[in-house]
Amino acid sequence: MDQTFLNWIFAAAGAGAGWILKIVWDAICELKKDLRQIERDLPVVYTRKDDFKEEVRELKEDMKIGFNKIEATLNALFKRLDRTP
Repeated sequence: MDQTFLNWIFAAAGAGAGWILKIVWDAICELKKDLRQIERDLPVVYTRKDDFKEEVRELKEDMKIGFNKIEATLNALFKRLDRTP
């Protein structure tokens, strides 16, 4: 084989490898940008687990109070119904 032919083969292989590495490098940079954006948006868009648990606990307490009032009202109605002949 001629030396020029080998040089062309190595040049083509180097160009192909360089092109693939450039694509991979661009993808990594894009992923880094996306990760930074997610890190910025995370506290705003999503809630922390302990905050969620606290809100659910408060909601359950409010529901319990509401159901107790409904139960008291229903008990009063049933007592009145039982008293009527």
